[in-house]
Amino acid sequence: YGAGASSLISHLALCLAECGDAVLIPAPYYAAFDVDLKIIAGCIAVPVHCSGDPSKGPSPRDLEDAALAAEAKGMRVRMLLITNPCNPIGTIYTPELMKDAIEWARSRDMHTICDEIYALSTFGGQFESILRTLNNELGDDVHHVWALSKDFGASGFRMGTLYTQNEKLLRSLANLNIFSGVSHPMQMMIAEIFLDDNWVYDFLYQAREKIRCSYELCTRMLDEMVIPFFHAKAGIFVYADFSSLLPEPTAEGEAKFASLLLDAARIIMTPGAAQHDQKPGMFRICYCFVSPELLMMAMQRLDNIIVKIRTHRIHWDNLTPASMSDIIA
Repeated sequence: YGAGASSLISHLALCLAECGDAVLIPAPYYAAFDVDLKIIAGCIAVPVHCSGDPSKGPSPRDLEDAALAAEAKGMRVRMLLITNPCNPIGTIYTPELMKDAIEWARSRDMHTICDEIYALSTFGGQFESILRTLNNELGDDVHHVWALSKDFGASGFRMGTLYTQNEKLLRSLANLNIFSGVSHPMQMMIAEIFLDDNWVYDFLYQAREKIRCSYELCTRMLDEMVIPFFHAKAGIFVYADFSSLLPEPTAEGEAKFASLLLDAARIIMTPGAAQHDQKPGMFRICYCFVSPELLMMAMQRLDNIIVKIRTHRIHWDNLTPASMSDIIA
């Protein structure tokens, strides 16, 4: 156990890599990974850009291209970090893709971290854990991470789990984890909850239904706004394409659009640039952060802003918070 998945990933980087080593991550990816890997271990997150549909995940060729690019910059490529189901796209990678990625990493004597923090938050597809895919034969180089924060809505509990069959790594973590352990009372409370199978199954069923309802609300309104998005099968977000609304197709244009949403409508969406997406205008909408009623309000405000931008396309600079005071009136 550790104080959340972020803490465990940080510890893994510290134990398995050296300062300045590269960690490959399929892009777009969870923005906080950059800090999780760097702040203590000093590792560098390197995005793997997919040559095809990013919702399908990276091919071995994509992984190799990213590794070669990192090595050309003088970095040693030490680990591969894959989040499945994927954040921010919400896709579920196939067992075949996961096996291909691990086989590629093994061909380079690399470690693979499988972050399955959304494993129980599925609503549109069949998820298979890497533990099943590899028949629980992880070896010394595959490490499984999960936490309570997403599937059980308990980020504040700060409790994550690491499953590894690497004995040397476990001995290292036994010493290191003293700085981010889970308190005994918290462990006892969580153990008591998990012993109640009926409660766990009922909670997860209700959680998935609520996620599905909010997802359908969000995507229905995006369709009405004519905003393209990736069709998710898991997670708590929608990854949508607002590129047609930017004042210019650049990172600066994306930032300007994000600022307008915040200032004029009090809407926060994660920009694609923060997730290492190469296409300006991609945004992650976290629809489970609020109630369906507040989500509806936010989507209506978003719709109003989009109408104004499309109506005043030539005069985008005139779309200031003052000119949009009616958005939140």
